[in-house]
Amino acid sequence: MCNRVIVELRNCCFLISCLIVQLNLVRIFILNIEQETIQHQLHDYTVQQFNKKMKYAFQPAHLHWLSLDVVAGALISHVAANRLPGGNTPISGWVTVILGLVVLGIYSLDHLLDNRKPEQPRTQRHAFTKEYESVIWRVTLGSLALAAALSWLIPRQLWEFGGGMVVLVVIYLWGVSKIPTKSHQQALKEPITSLIYAAGVWGSTWFLGEEISWESIVMGIVFYLLTVQSLLLFSHFEALNYREVFNLASWLKRPATMRILKGITLFTLAVCLIVFFLTDYRYAQRLSIIMIAMSAAHYWMLLNPEKVVADERFRLAGELVFFLPLLVL
Repeated sequence: MCNRVIVELRNCCFLISCLIVQLNLVRIFILNIEQETIQHQLHDYTVQQFNKKMKYAFQPAHLHWLSLDVVAGALISHVAANRLPGGNTPISGWVTVILGLVVLGIYSLDHLLDNRKPEQPRTQRHAFTKEYESVIWRVTLGSLALAAALSWLIPRQLWEFGGGMVVLVVIYLWGVSKIPTKSHQQALKEPITSLIYAAGVWGSTWFLGEEISWESIVMGIVFYLLTVQSLLLFSHFEALNYREVFNLASWLKRPATMRILKGITLFTLAVCLIVFFLTDYRYAQRLSIIMIAMSAAHYWMLLNPEKVVADERFRLAGELVFFLPLLVL
């Protein structure tokens, strides 16, 4: 009897051992399947990411969304201003290069910070910045770092001006980041941005050690107004496309916006004609005519919104206006 019980116990233990082995085999099989599934998923994700990168196709609009047209317009305007009054004033190449790097860095940084606000309307530029955010960050930091490294090559009298501009830009970017998106305080952005842009592009020529002519001062004021007109025009079209946007045009309302844009055109026409008839320099005369054409181009866009509103063409067209001084260089 005892031997029979012992045999039965041995058989039970053997069956239990076989069952445990089978369960372990099943567990190992399941783990292998899960591992293969994870590997396939990782492989598919990697392939998707690779395909996504390989699918990138250059479009001319990308140059605009990277603000390279802004940089080119700033450099052209800077050189045009630097040659006043006679058109033969020497150009500082390093100042021009650093200006381009700084404009690229500041505009890119402004777009990156602006894109972090969830309430912003999803424009094509916002979508582009979000998709290539890491690359744009590297471009931004690289351009600003290179500008800082090259700053020792600029004339000494420009250092104090450059330092003041850095402080002003830092305060501006900090202040803009603190302003709520849905606030009429956003109306301050356009005139302050215009002041920084005009000061960097045109005002920097007054600290290069050359004699400052009255033509340069008067036309510098006009240039500032042209930048205000350009940004106000942009905000006007943005307010038409995105009703939820808060900017200078939405705060002023359409009638006041139209009056200001028209008033800048008339002021530009009057002042530039005065410069044309009073200056002794042919170059200043030619540049004054170009400025009249720049303001007239802005006003034409205002009168023909159907030609520039689609696909945000007004931004590219507006930036190309600042290419016009190239005709007198």
